[in-house]
Amino acid sequence: MAIENNENDYSKISPTAKITAYWKSLSDIPYSKEIAIAVKAEQTARQMTGDRIEWSKGFSPSGFEARYKAINYGLRKNGIENVMELASGLSPRGLEIISKGGIYVGTDLPEMYNESSKIIIDIAIREGISLNNLHLQSANVLDIDELENAAKYFKGKKFAICNEGLLMYLNKDEKSQMAENVRKILMNNDGCWITTDIDFKSWGEAIIKLLGEHMNEVIKSAKENISNQTDTDILKNDFANKPEALKFYKNFGFEIEEYPMYAGDYILSTVHFIPDNLKERFISTLKSFSAFILTPKR
Repeated sequence: MAIENNENDYSKISPTAKITAYWKSLSDIPYSKEIAIAVKAEQTARQMTGDRIEWSKGFSPSGFEARYKAINYGLRKNGIENVMELASGLSPRGLEIISKGGIYVGTDLPEMYNESSKIIIDIAIREGISLNNLHLQSANVLDIDELENAAKYFKGKKFAICNEGLLMYLNKDEKSQMAENVRKILMNNDGCWITTDIDFKSWGEAIIKLLGEHMNEVIKSAKENISNQTDTDILKNDFANKPEALKFYKNFGFEIEEYPMYAGDYILSTVHFIPDNLKERFISTLKSFSAFILTPKR
């Protein structure tokens, strides 16, 4: 069932979240188009990126599609149907999970939760999807009590925790607290933590190397916008390199399995946006990125 343009004012949702929703909406990710229409994501993307939007369209949709689908691949790889998504925001994953019979718990900070939950529930109703297994609530990843309360919805069933685009906003102390909280929750479960965020610094470096100085300016501008919007210096939150990042999380008692973010295991529907002269190299770059499955040592 198609969703009509939503007239609600979702101005409290960050421009960054709306831009991400727009890039995903250009893919075949289920329910991504409905979400983008509801928050007028394209309008925000054009306002924020200006004349760079057409150039960015050649690469951003594939990057965000690959990130999203890599996590879904990790879930399938581990045979997990039930998911707790941290900082879920405008993620369409909950709608996709519950439409297939799984249990989904989406958590976010109060302001984002208050806005995004209305959108997800509205789309579920319009699409005729049962809300029985959809649970959206306010929870801070740094608050163990709030996360444990959210985990109660699974009623002891195996589930995975996932997130995409979150860890860059956390400093080292906050990453430590989040890692401790996630491990504690998963220790009482047979699940795992799936994310693409651990080594986010290499994303920018590899893309800049491929696309040149123009991309450097785009990424620098994007990071500055994010830092200004969130009052967080995300540049300081980067690990120096992937080995340092992996060591950090291993020290919290996780075994880490690394797999390619894109290796032809799923269809990349936005590949046609990539300029022909860069398509092969860009896909090769995507294949060099990693997603991670973190399992607590028991």
